[in-house]
Amino acid sequence: MKKVAILGKLPGKFKAPFYSEEYEIWGCNVHKDMDKIPRYDRWFDLHDYPSRYPFKVVTRDELPIIKLIELVGGKFFNNSISYMIAYAIYLGFDVIALYGVKLNNGEEIRTLQRQNVRELLFFAMGRGIKITVEPESELLIEYPLYK
Repeated sequence: MKKVAILGKLPGKFKAPFYSEEYEIWGCNVHKDMDKIPRYDRWFDLHDYPSRYPFKVVTRDELPIIKLIELVGGKFFNNSISYMIAYAIYLGFDVIALYGVKLNNGEEIRTLQRQNVRELLFFAMGRGIKITVEPESELLIEYPLYK
C-alpha cells in the first residue's frame, strides 16, 4: 500500500509520520521552521523559485500538468497542495494524509484554495483513496444531513 503525507506550513505538520517507512513525506514552499522537519522525500515549489533552496525541489515544469488536468477533468488547481494531491492520485497512492494544512485565512478562503483542496480530497475519496487530515484542519468537517 502506497502512502503519502503532505505537509502544509502550520505546526500540525510535525504530527506527520516522519519515522514510518510506510509513508513518503512531501513538503512545499518555504517555511520559517522547515529546518526542523525530520525528513522529507520530495519538496515542491511550484512558484518558480527553486534557486532559493539548498536542495533539489520539484518544480511546476516537472509535474505532468496535462496528465493531471486529464485525470481530474479540468484545470482545477489553484494552490500547491491541490497540485500535490492530484499528483499523489496520479502516482497511485492508496493513502493521502494532510498535516499542517488548514487553508482558513481570509486570502485562502477568498481565492477558494480551501474549497479547491476539499474538492480534490473528495475526488480522491471517490476513487477509493483513504484520506486522513488532522481534526484541527476541519478540511473534512461533516455536516448534518438535510432532512
